[in-house]
Amino acid sequence: MSSETNLIIGGDGFVGANLRRYFTDRKIPFTAITRADGDLRDRDTVLRLFEKAPKVARIFHLVTFQRTGQIQYDMQATLFDTNLRIHTNVLEAWARHQPQAKLISTGSSCTYPERDDPMDESLFGIGPLHDSVRAYGLAKMALARGSEVYGAQYGLKWLHCVLATLYGPGDHMAADRSHFFGGMAVRAVQEQRAGKAEFTVWGSPETVREALYVDDQIEAILAADARFENMVLNCAANQPVTIGQSAGAIVKALGWNAKIVYPGGTFSGTSRKMLDSSKFLTATGWKPRIGLDEGLRLLAQDLKDRV
Repeated sequence: MSSETNLIIGGDGFVGANLRRYFTDRKIPFTAITRADGDLRDRDTVLRLFEKAPKVARIFHLVTFQRTGQIQYDMQATLFDTNLRIHTNVLEAWARHQPQAKLISTGSSCTYPERDDPMDESLFGIGPLHDSVRAYGLAKMALARGSEVYGAQYGLKWLHCVLATLYGPGDHMAADRSHFFGGMAVRAVQEQRAGKAEFTVWGSPETVREALYVDDQIEAILAADARFENMVLNCAANQPVTIGQSAGAIVKALGWNAKIVYPGGTFSGTSRKMLDSSKFLTATGWKPRIGLDEGLRLLAQDLKDRV
């Protein structure tokens, strides 16, 4: 990446905070907008922040309002309204005050229909979404299509990267906010500290996800930025993993000789969620550096300091 300045929207969120650390460690210049700078649901606030920011080469739009688990079903309207307002405000501020910048936004596999096979970009936004993430997914789809129409009307460059399920240091720890793998790891640390002999895992051991350590995901986004523009692009590793495999890796990382149990009636979400990132992988040659065992070891170390 060149020495051009970058703007990180959501610099205190999970991905945003890790991107700030990543850029700082590599002396890549950036400025960040965080919660302390104002309410991004308010258009005037977002316009003001974009106007006063230095002119940048890239905008990393990483803001999202998300909840996980059963609570999602009870707040679909809130999730839709909050995220849609934030996304449309960012799109308008980009066009008005930072049109020279390429907007790089992040999406979720929840924007794809439920399917057993890996999903390539031709399936984006086609078919029904899982009920638990319907509102969140619709807002993410609006962000991607909004980038497309703003880009077409105003001659702007953009890229919407659909991400894997992320984990790593700094993830939210609350049960209704943590990502899938982070939530599992938090419960493991808590149960181990409580002296329990069993590790409680939600859902089924056969549930399939694609997990990426957050630094790997950041590098995937940067690799995609170097080769692609003006499209929706899956940015993952084509390396699915079952929840059972992940749970085993977590207890191994903790050095905990626990029995893994899967009680009935817990939230599980869709049974299979796999992206087909062949377009991205073929063009970039990118590969993740941090395997599941090492990534979960790093996450467990982080959680032991925070839980």
